[in-house]
Amino acid sequence: MAHQIMENDWMFSANGIRPWHGLGSVIDKAPSTEEAIRIAKLDWSVEKMPLYAKQEVKGKKDPYLDSGYQGLIRTDIGFCTGVVKDRYEIVQNIEAFNFVDDIMAAEKGAVKYETAGSLYNGKKIFLLVRMPDQNLLDDVIENYLFFTNSHDGLSSVKAGVSNVRVVCDNTLQMALKGATRSWSAPHTKTVKQKQQEAIHSLKLATAYIKEMPKMAEKLVAKKIKVEKVIPLFFTAAELEKSAGQEAVAKITAIANFKPDLANFKGTAWGVYNAVADYVSHPGSKEFRSHDRKMDTFFKGFPLLEKAQKVLAMAS
Repeated sequence: MAHQIMENDWMFSANGIRPWHGLGSVIDKAPSTEEAIRIAKLDWSVEKMPLYAKQEVKGKKDPYLDSGYQGLIRTDIGFCTGVVKDRYEIVQNIEAFNFVDDIMAAEKGAVKYETAGSLYNGKKIFLLVRMPDQNLLDDVIENYLFFTNSHDGLSSVKAGVSNVRVVCDNTLQMALKGATRSWSAPHTKTVKQKQQEAIHSLKLATAYIKEMPKMAEKLVAKKIKVEKVIPLFFTAAELEKSAGQEAVAKITAIANFKPDLANFKGTAWGVYNAVADYVSHPGSKEFRSHDRKMDTFFKGFPLLEKAQKVLAMAS
């Protein structure tokens, strides 16, 4: 299915908006860990089972040999989510939630579950938690810490930060010095190691949130010529195409005429927010397929990242 939710997947949303083409459960308030696992239908486990390869040898009584690989089996439906080697260590769904629990406990209730669910019949699971909001240049910014884990054998637990400017609901994803937007946590089973990863993630998230105002203040103090700088976000090849020209025109119009950006008109911060507005809404290149919206939210926006780099160097 195009929206990546298969017949054995589900999710919930605690923000009153049903994600992924109306699929999933909408709940009124942020749930507890036990409720989140149950409502997202993630109360299942994965086990490793040996895989065998057929051996073409005459006179061999048993034509099958251990392949050295194991299948990751979702035990509730008997579905193979991936193939791994013996040394691979599974991080169960409950362990991923425990990872978040450590952060929630450290923040003493200030962090709450917003969304959780699975994709591709359980090959991937995701958790989105709400961090404390902040005031940024008189705007309210919602901060989110996301976690993704896979049972496909291809990737580890990943965590990162995304920020949403509430007034126009656009996504801000800034590359900040000394405060990365995303990072990876290795698969591990020991409680001590998980706790250390959780603490590490919390510190990085906190550092990221603290660094945002510094970057915003630098960009709002930088005066620029809007029409001159926006084309620099695109390659020459992109600007030769109508899609690139249309993108430049739309971002320019947002930067110059959108009411909520009037106070930042003619500044690097205003242009950065114009790009964020453009990429964060359906109809943009990144959101041409609305089914990919959550994936893009987790991975980031290449155009927004490039715009920040250009604006940081602009004089």
